[in-house]
Amino acid sequence: MTSKLENFSVHYFLTRALFLGIGFSVVIGISKQDSIIAFVLGTIIGLPFILLLDKVQKYKGEKSLNDVLKEMKGLGLFLRIAFILFAIALLCEGLTFIQLFAASFFLVRTPIWFISLPLILLLIRITKNGPTTTFRVATCLFPISITLTILSLCALCGYANLENISPLFVTPPLGFLKSVFNYTALSVSPSIFMLITSKSKSIGSYLFSGFTLIAKMFLIIAIVGPVLAGVYRFPEYIILKEIKILDFIEKIENIVALSWIFDVFIYLSMASLMVKELIPKKGKNILHAVLLVACFFLSFLFIGKYYINELYIYYVAPIFTSIIFILTIPTLFFYLKRKQKSNKTN
Repeated sequence: MTSKLENFSVHYFLTRALFLGIGFSVVIGISKQDSIIAFVLGTIIGLPFILLLDKVQKYKGEKSLNDVLKEMKGLGLFLRIAFILFAIALLCEGLTFIQLFAASFFLVRTPIWFISLPLILLLIRITKNGPTTTFRVATCLFPISITLTILSLCALCGYANLENISPLFVTPPLGFLKSVFNYTALSVSPSIFMLITSKSKSIGSYLFSGFTLIAKMFLIIAIVGPVLAGVYRFPEYIILKEIKILDFIEKIENIVALSWIFDVFIYLSMASLMVKELIPKKGKNILHAVLLVACFFLSFLFIGKYYINELYIYYVAPIFTSIIFILTIPTLFFYLKRKQKSNKTN
């Protein structure tokens, strides 16, 4: 059984994970400086969904997700397929954007396929040991990520120009609502992976992660302005180049950017764990490794190789993740709640 700190740490990383290369860019591209308000409203709107997930965890108790889906029979089979597709899709997304991020700023001359190959091998190894290892790793990375995040936020405050934020409320209502939807979908949907543990409460970690995302969005707009921020593929990394400490410590953006890499790594590990838990037991380790390798090839041969496919992910990811969440979590909630009432009656 995982501890409260372990659950908090993992969910902190999951909430932030889909914003590297997608979240910030897609929201800024629609609502410009109003993106700050969209992030705030999106965090508030996301709370009921996180509460719903916490209720599912409460009703599920100590049972594994696999056991619950077995009890649901036909409906459980549908949910199992949906969860597996969700995890595989996000594995491909995560591998694609971590490759693009590394190839754009760190390993410019390195073949894209070579960048994520060690990550695939690490995922196979860490998943083999079950959820315990991933949750403990997340707990170890959490204080490092917090330190780097606070360091970057504090160091960047001096470069903020409030004139870049005004005027507010310039986005058409439909575009603003779309930005709020995108933020809510991308921040809430990875929480589905918390179903592989038990009795987790995610409100605190969601609010804390949301605060870091809002603060980062504020700094992105205030430092580079809404126009340039909408052009950059990774605006959250670009602003880190501004950091100078004591007027002589500079070019530390690669160190600070580790916090984003931690987010994606934990999120990929949780997606990998969900796939392994829900696939058939017979030949599970081999099938799991095959699926991860397939995601690896798909991410660099098909998705990451063509820019049009990357753009497709930008716009489809929020819609896809929200559909999976709406189809699966309420269904689990009503089934488990009804079963609990039935058990109390008997």
